[in-house]
Amino acid sequence: MSEPIVSIILPNRNYAPFIPDAIASIKAQTLTDWECIIIDDASTDNSVEVIKGLIADDNRFKLIVNASPRGISTSRNLGINSARGEYISFLDSDDCYAEFFLEMLVKLAREADVEVAGALTKIVDENFHFKVSDVKWNTYDYKFFENPLDMIAAPQVRKWIWCWRKIYKRSLLKHIRFRDEMKVNGDDVMFMLDLQWHIPRIAESNIEGVYHRTHKTSVTSRFDINRITMFPLMFKYIKDGLLDKYKKDFWDAFYPGLFLLLLSECFVRFSSVISEQDKRDLKKILKLACKQIVMKRLPFKQRLLCRYLIWKK
Repeated sequence: MSEPIVSIILPNRNYAPFIPDAIASIKAQTLTDWECIIIDDASTDNSVEVIKGLIADDNRFKLIVNASPRGISTSRNLGINSARGEYISFLDSDDCYAEFFLEMLVKLAREADVEVAGALTKIVDENFHFKVSDVKWNTYDYKFFENPLDMIAAPQVRKWIWCWRKIYKRSLLKHIRFRDEMKVNGDDVMFMLDLQWHIPRIAESNIEGVYHRTHKTSVTSRFDINRITMFPLMFKYIKDGLLDKYKKDFWDAFYPGLFLLLLSECFVRFSSVISEQDKRDLKKILKLACKQIVMKRLPFKQRLLCRYLIWKK
């Protein structure tokens, strides 16, 4: 069997209402030489039944069903390990590709001679349903990003950590995987931090190629204390293995933002809906995270606050 041009990695857990749109957007791709590896992470809804019904007539799909929940990172890694394509692309099961996404980015990657190519994101709500667009795409309306600092300063529709709005040369990911310990969130941050220092430049189309769905059941829209446990792990991994991979100006821009995100998740976003026990648990996690922070990477006032949170009982 010949290798496909693109391997699409599609993890899913309990998104039976949304995954038909994701699969429809894959079937509609104008580039037809692809394989799609769906990894269902032990869904408790009828996802597997829905998926099987949708892919039964198309042997380009492969379904892997985890016997027990293993998390988003492990699920994506299972897909990467099974991939045969020249390029790899990721898609979350509540999002969709524009029908030209793969063709446009493969052509852009080849013409611009890059290993990573990305597209803009269109934000849609939970009532969105995929349909073929009338967008006239091209591969001349794009820009290069040659400095990781430029990527983290890019607008939200080009958010650098959104791994699913890009394609990657599979050879580039030979030794790079998602961190298995990131089971709920933070997986894309660590993946992109592991990846970007390897890449001399990225070509980014100025055309919207992915539909990103926002809804109240998404991981980022609801409180889950497991999401907060990612922070100690992230700060430790950065401290132990990544600080020397990027220049000081990158960390000066990124590191304080990560610290502020930690504070927001612990004190602001869900403060009105969580229990007293959750608040006590959050304080413990916050202290663990602060102990892993490299103080010199924070501005002076944040440094003082971080030290106070470590010492506070």
